[in-house]
Amino acid sequence: MKLSEEYQQRLARVQAQLGHGAADLLVVAPTHNMRYLLGFTPKYDERFCALLVGRDAVRLVVPHLNAGQVESHTGLQALRWTDESGPDHALIQALDELGVEQSTTLAVDDTMQARHLLLLQEMARPQRTVTGDALLASLRMRKSALEIEALARAAAQADRALLAGVDACRPGVSEREVAEAIVQSFRRDGAEQVDFTIVGSGPNGAFPHHHSGGRTLRVGDTIIIDIGATLDGYKSDITRVVHLGEPDPEVLEIYELVRTANERGRAAVRPGVTASAVDRATREPIDAAGYGDRFFHRTGHGLGIEEHEPPWISATSDTVLEPGMVFSIEPGIYLPGKFGVRVEDIVVVTEEGVRCLTGLGHELIVKQ
Repeated sequence: MKLSEEYQQRLARVQAQLGHGAADLLVVAPTHNMRYLLGFTPKYDERFCALLVGRDAVRLVVPHLNAGQVESHTGLQALRWTDESGPDHALIQALDELGVEQSTTLAVDDTMQARHLLLLQEMARPQRTVTGDALLASLRMRKSALEIEALARAAAQADRALLAGVDACRPGVSEREVAEAIVQSFRRDGAEQVDFTIVGSGPNGAFPHHHSGGRTLRVGDTIIIDIGATLDGYKSDITRVVHLGEPDPEVLEIYELVRTANERGRAAVRPGVTASAVDRATREPIDAAGYGDRFFHRTGHGLGIEEHEPPWISATSDTVLEPGMVFSIEPGIYLPGKFGVRVEDIVVVTEEGVRCLTGLGHELIVKQ
């Protein structure tokens, strides 16, 4: 087995960035970044484990107890170390083979444990240490065709799980029970893990990141369902709104404002526009109706192997949209003590404009 062409291309793009002067060496811990570059990451504990990417070669330094597993998944040979010997010799060997000198500019994974960074700095003695975030984010923002299809499968799975949640919404049922119905749907459908299930009923819907609890649903409730899981390494995220019984005029007004904002935001997505322009287009209907202060979060966030990753769709983001970027459009209005409304889709920028990965309709879901 050897590393697949997809992951070889990702490593090659990193090495090209290094060749353009971003850094001399990138060191990646067993985090989402390692999964992006290798398609696999071992358990990240107190033992030093890292992928070292130089301009012309890569090396893996892995604890002996994980090395066989890493090699079988990646096809790369690891420099092993045992608990008795410690990682110093293996790390020094990797640095020597990559030609690392004390004049090196070292880029490191942003979520690397501090103790591992200190060891790396002690062994490599770099002239300068910088974050690897900008280098990796610029690559991860533009998804490949394989990634987009993986995200589309994850989105379709989330559509099905949300419908299971809708089916569970009945008077007398608790938020927690609705959330559990969603979790079970995801698990039966093959999700690797369920990342979050937000079920916010009635006044709880005014808290965007409400923790699903024991409140029981009742007729007249507006219910936000915001869920996401992991399928084949890629994330899903969707939000829809359910109403039990006939909605009153205020609920219908607020819902229509948010639905329109979502529609305007999706329509604004195309190559060459800025993320802030999409945020502005999404906010305009809500601002015009006088509810701007009740839409108090960004319009969206990138989605991929992490739930939240660049690009950020916000008023301050100058990121220029490019084909392959995937992110959420999720406007909301939150009325304290009453209810909340949020409608969220996942979209991908295409050469022609935009593709919506979320498959469900945008109408208010009314259950009599």
